[in-house]
Amino acid sequence: PSSGITIRRLTRSNPFAGLAVGSEISGGVENVLAENLNIFRTIIGIHIKTNTGRGGFIRNITVSDVNLSNAGKGLRIARNVGDHPDDKYDLNALPVVDGLTIKSV
Repeated sequence: PSSGITIRRLTRSNPFAGLAVGSEISGGVENVLAENLNIFRTIIGIHIKTNTGRGGFIRNITVSDVNLSNAGKGLRIARNVGDHPDDKYDLNALPVVDGLTIKSV
């Protein structure tokens, strides 16, 4: 589980995503604040990722005051990201996304 995460005044470039949450969320990710971010030269600025079969949750995530430049996409919320190590995962284990706030991007 991941909880109580604060990210402030971050400047970064990444070829994949400037800020990503998931896709391995079986233990849950909650209570995340990310603010005053400068993200450049990336495919996706903010990426929220889940996958069927892992369950878990993403909740109470706030992202604000983000400056994006040279980003292919500003925001992507995607399901079915990644793969599973074996065939014993539970197709009924659905992830829950709740309380997602994204503003001033």
